[in-house]
Amino acid sequence: MSTVNESLDLTLYGCPMHYIKAREALSEMELEQTILLIVNNGDAVEEVLASLRHDGQQCETTSIDTLTTTIRVVKKYGRN
Repeated sequence: MSTVNESLDLTLYGCPMHYIKAREALSEMELEQTILLIVNNGDAVEEVLASLRHDGQQCETTSIDTLTTTIRVVKKYGRN
């Protein structure tokens, strides 16, 4: 299991910026590194999960709070 390198709060962004910001953060990471993404509950969770999985990343929801959800992403695809 890879260790978490950082977390990124995406709650200030709407569609598609939350995905774009997540993708930018992943582009700076090495393969197998992990990041936690904090997104607003609702459509943002499904949009970020679907988009990053489509990009080839490993994603899972790790916690759901009242207003936000944390998504754990392991970089599996992309340039280093």
